[in-house]
Amino acid sequence: MAAKKKARRTTQRSSKGKKLYVVRDAKGRIKDVQTYKRAHAADLRKKSKAEVAKKKATRKKAAKKKVARKAVTKADVRKAALKVRRAVAKSPKTARAAAKRQVVAVRKAVKKAPGQAKAAVRKAVRKMPPQAQKAIKQAESSISKAVATAKKQATKTVKQAESMAAQVQSSAEKSATSVFDQAKEIASKVSETVQGMVDNVMPGEKK
Repeated sequence: MAAKKKARRTTQRSSKGKKLYVVRDAKGRIKDVQTYKRAHAADLRKKSKAEVAKKKATRKKAAKKKVARKAVTKADVRKAALKVRRAVAKSPKTARAAAKRQVVAVRKAVKKAPGQAKAAVRKAVRKMPPQAQKAIKQAESSISKAVATAKKQATKTVKQAESMAAQVQSSAEKSATSVFDQAKEIASKVSETVQGMVDNVMPGEKK
């Protein structure tokens, strides 16, 4: 038996020269006429079962690769954390340096932060290891001592400056009064000499 003929599409041109798709049935009769542009766009939108299966397979492969990458990164992070812990446990110097850095950071935060932030900093200090807490206490005591000594020195310098200013003011007042007295004496002498010269120049008024 001969195979059955399927419906097919043939291309033709309209009177204006536009490309068309002519859909025919198995006997060759025209069923539908479409523009080539519209029919081609519809063909592109449709996807075969093979294409859909291929896309699903590629998506599954990409998801598996992502999961493998995530697992590798987590394992690397865990290994790095273990190495850091072991190094800190072995070397006390590095632990002290880290504790000092934490102390400096805590000090800065305490200076800048208000009361609520200070409470949060205290909680964070409590969570630190005992070595870090000891270092923080020592640093705070040394800072308080340094501040007290600085305040004492500042008060001493202020007192010395005040006494020096008072001495300078008193000496300036004394020198000003002496100069004023000398000026008065010179003015009186000048007036007396001028009066004598006038008496000598003006005749007829001799006593």
